[in-house]
Amino acid sequence: MAAGSITFKSADEAFSLIKSDSTVVTAMAAAEPYLFWSMVHRYVKTSNTRNLKIFCANPSEPWPVIADDQMKEHVEIVVMFMTGVMRKLQGRGFVHYMPQHLSQWSRNLLARPTGIDVFWGSCSPPDKRGFVSLGTSNCYESEVLRAAKKVVLEVNPNMPSTCGGTEVSLDEVDIFIESSRPLPEVKPAPFSEVEASIADYVVEMIPDGATLQLGIGGIPNAVGTRLIHKRDLGVHTEMINDAFMNLYNAGIVTGRQKSIWPRKIVGAFAYGSRSLYDFIKENPIVEIHPASVINDPYRIGRNHKMISLNTAVEIDLTGQVCSESVGHVELSGVGGAAETHIGAQRSAGGRGIIAIPSTAKQGTVSKITTALQPGAKVSISRNDIDTVVTEFGVAVLKGKTVPERIREMVRVAHPKFRDELTAEARRLFYI
Repeated sequence: MAAGSITFKSADEAFSLIKSDSTVVTAMAAAEPYLFWSMVHRYVKTSNTRNLKIFCANPSEPWPVIADDQMKEHVEIVVMFMTGVMRKLQGRGFVHYMPQHLSQWSRNLLARPTGIDVFWGSCSPPDKRGFVSLGTSNCYESEVLRAAKKVVLEVNPNMPSTCGGTEVSLDEVDIFIESSRPLPEVKPAPFSEVEASIADYVVEMIPDGATLQLGIGGIPNAVGTRLIHKRDLGVHTEMINDAFMNLYNAGIVTGRQKSIWPRKIVGAFAYGSRSLYDFIKENPIVEIHPASVINDPYRIGRNHKMISLNTAVEIDLTGQVCSESVGHVELSGVGGAAETHIGAQRSAGGRGIIAIPSTAKQGTVSKITTALQPGAKVSISRNDIDTVVTEFGVAVLKGKTVPERIREMVRVAHPKFRDELTAEARRLFYI
């Protein structure tokens, strides 16, 4: 294939690569392949494909293949991170969650004994050298692509060409098809007064020159708006979002003091506004590498003053963190929460922070609990916990005994639950 030239084929030709018993992996987030997800249900029905296994992450829409109960006769969908769309479909027999750390996604996919029959993703138009870019996402995409038996890419003019490890030679791809759908966008999560108060405590713990990983949600977004007086921050994060773009444009993020990838914003995927996608396009400041690299705790720990911020659903008095379920019901997934929390603590001057409102359900339920709900998934063990922040202050748990942890956690719990938590801790002989 000549450099810079592509021969497009039809979607039907691409789907002909998929047979019964096939395993397909699709790209994620803003790189989610639109034509695949909008058409696969029709192909499966007309071809009577059976036992098709599709691995994906955070689908953005209730695609027909997901919404149609009849698909369970044909398809199993394995989700590596839940979204609201997928959350509602658990228990219907064909949507299953795979628990694993973000850095292990590609390794676990490639270790499957049947192999990967088709990788189906999205890419930018080709450059004159004969390369396309996977664009916004490289969590597992480049690694799976190079191990798959067949590769299909949807060439989308809206997909930015990015730096890092996203380049793919034209001769690595079996079928290119045309797609022009605008990329999915996500707006920054709004934050409440309580979350803003939590953010104020977190910002106090972020020194000038720190390297940041911010998770998803209102609290991380509130933190992003409150860093305007900091200097020379760096970014080493799983998700590059609008907050980091805004801090870079304001001169707050420079990466001057970063010890690895100095002066670079590095992540495994970018997800946000159209402005963010324009910002990362052909921008040598931004590099997108596999999550096996970005979320490796040892690499994270090599950063200067690494600060990792994540949120949670509930935390028990001894420091067990649940960030992915409400009892037995899966909400999301562990993602990179444990890896970034642990990795930050390996950093000189680093810190792993779990930020959480003290209550839920209009203040009627304490999110600091004596015991996690039955079925709750432990995302970060108490052996790895560092610091917990609520709107009532900062609880440092690392290196402390159980009684010391109880006192710390009770102090940052909502006042109306403190006596009850203390009484329960005494009843259980924690203190």
